[in-house]
Amino acid sequence: MKFLYLNNHQNRVFSQITQTLLCLLTCLFCGKLLAEEVDPNALLIEVAFVELHSGPGIGYPVLHVVEKGEYLTVQVKRTSWLKVTDKRNNTGWLHQDEFLGLTTQQGEKITSAEISWSDFQDRNYEAGFMYGDFAGAHFYNAQFAYLFTSVFSGEISVGKALGTISDSDVYEAMLISQPMPELFISPYIGIGGGIIKTKPHSVLADSEKRQDTLISAAFGLKYHLARNFLLRAEYKYSLVLTDRDDNEEIKVWKLGFSVFF
Repeated sequence: MKFLYLNNHQNRVFSQITQTLLCLLTCLFCGKLLAEEVDPNALLIEVAFVELHSGPGIGYPVLHVVEKGEYLTVQVKRTSWLKVTDKRNNTGWLHQDEFLGLTTQQGEKITSAEISWSDFQDRNYEAGFMYGDFAGAHFYNAQFAYLFTSVFSGEISVGKALGTISDSDVYEAMLISQPMPELFISPYIGIGGGIIKTKPHSVLADSEKRQDTLISAAFGLKYHLARNFLLRAEYKYSLVLTDRDDNEEIKVWKLGFSVFF
């Protein structure tokens, strides 16, 4: 009888241990499934619903309606529209303003500032206009840049200097390095070169049009104003390689704005 009692007691203990282990394994397995099911970067819908369009524009038809309590994962961005996927792998386009009704996995509400800052970090192109001083002359400059990475970009620019003695056209290509792109006011440096075409105002015989090569180094600051707009200030030092006895030095100060996309 004593042996039977001990045997039954051991069986109950073993059964309790087994049930506990099964419960723990079940919890771990379910937790893993939930972790796999919800992307850590997914966004929770807390408005009644959002509409997913077939393309990046209000004119495209609505393909899917995603209701409150579901998650969306961003795939790609085009201008102010984002391509998203829901838990059923339905894909569509959502305007960025509708993100104001979404919440991150950490429970934080998305604001328009966060949306535009994300755009700033992930931008591919910049185009802008600047005005400044070109060795005492009025200077107008337009530029276009492609970002290879968040740190390095290539930029081409066209400038027009209007002076009292002569006018100049400047065409340049530069490599820009922005070593701290995460800063709201971000410094950058650049090196490059190009050509400068000078047309004197004088009609004297020795006042001829010239075309020379120049090499440049620049330092500047970029400030993210809002959404797709940047404020930009730059100082550039250029050395004009002439066929005369002395080369020319040109100092340029510029201030302007850019848009990114």
